[in-house]
Amino acid sequence: MQPADVQRTSVLLVDDQPADLAALERHLEPFALHLVKAHSGEEALHRLEDEEFALVLMDVRMPGLNGFETARLLREHESERHVPLIFLTGAPREEASVAHAYATGAVDWLRKPVEPETLRAKVRVFVELHREREALRRQEAELRELEREALEDKRLRAEAERERLVVELREAVRLRDEFLSVASHELKTPLTPLALRLQMMWQELEAEPPGRERLRRHVEAVHGQLRRMTALVDSLLDATRLTSGQLVLRYERNVDLAAVVRDVASTFELQAVRAECPLKVEAPSRVLGQWDVLRLEQVVANLLSNALKFGAGCPVHVRVEERGEWARLMVRDGGIGMDEDVRARIFGRFERGVSERHYGGLGLGLFITHQVVKALGGHIHVESAPGLGSTFIVELPCSPPEAGGGSRLDS
Repeated sequence: MQPADVQRTSVLLVDDQPADLAALERHLEPFALHLVKAHSGEEALHRLEDEEFALVLMDVRMPGLNGFETARLLREHESERHVPLIFLTGAPREEASVAHAYATGAVDWLRKPVEPETLRAKVRVFVELHREREALRRQEAELRELEREALEDKRLRAEAERERLVVELREAVRLRDEFLSVASHELKTPLTPLALRLQMMWQELEAEPPGRERLRRHVEAVHGQLRRMTALVDSLLDATRLTSGQLVLRYERNVDLAAVVRDVASTFELQAVRAECPLKVEAPSRVLGQWDVLRLEQVVANLLSNALKFGAGCPVHVRVEERGEWARLMVRDGGIGMDEDVRARIFGRFERGVSERHYGGLGLGLFITHQVVKALGGHIHVESAPGLGSTFIVELPCSPPEAGGGSRLDS
């Protein structure tokens, strides 16, 4: 009757007659109960203090404390007050005795000698109730433990999340401070020669007559510094738009990637000569697709600028290919290259492969390039090793991806 996973169930048998105790023990043997015997009311009270019982079977007529007095003392203790009690008696069944038994807290009454089937039927009810109550108590305890563990787990996760946010915040503050320092330096860099050129122009204007050719060179230099400042400000604005998801793409039909690459490369010819980087472009007659021309030019310009900056003194190769529904752009330099750690973070915002003291820049060019390529539905990666140069590979779908809120198609 008792499953293996159920804790043992104890029943207290109280009677001053050893033969009657033996009879009770024999009748209840099929239940596989833990039967505890007491030979007096005093002994029964001690047993009840030491162990929890599912049921008490107690004789009424015992020397010393009789059954009624033992029951009364039993009910005075809070911990034993709810233990079911069945009285056993050999006296005639009188109404006054029955009423007295129930008044002392008994749940039932049996005449001696006890009829085995009746005894087992009554005991079965209280044993099952006790086991169900114990199972419910264990479930409640397990539930409380699960709730405690869940609260602890929630607390630990909240603590871990807080620590993660603190780390991210510290990193964000570090990047902000570093960026402000670099941005301040980069924005000041063109201002100094710009101010110097303006001073020289003012001096030339005061000359009689002013040197036209010298003024022309000064104006060209001023335009160059203004273009540099404009490019820096545009990079900051683009980074802000990309971060806030406000980048708008204006797709055009029949955009020729090969022509875009050749046009952009032509604007870098003077810079390539100064950097002593032979610039070679390999492209078919045309590679058509639907792209945002201005953003496409921005991607090509950023990759060429990066190649000329870090590959100074080495050739820069640009290659355009058409592969089915995809177009591929490769820009390879023979410069300083980068290790695995730099490659893993090179497309991050404000990230640089080397110190800005040697190469300058805001660390936004490749970040913007990566985000634009991604917005166009393509992907970009770099192949590089220290001292062996770098190859940036861009792959773009010739047809635009599913149009989102930041895209539009122009005729």
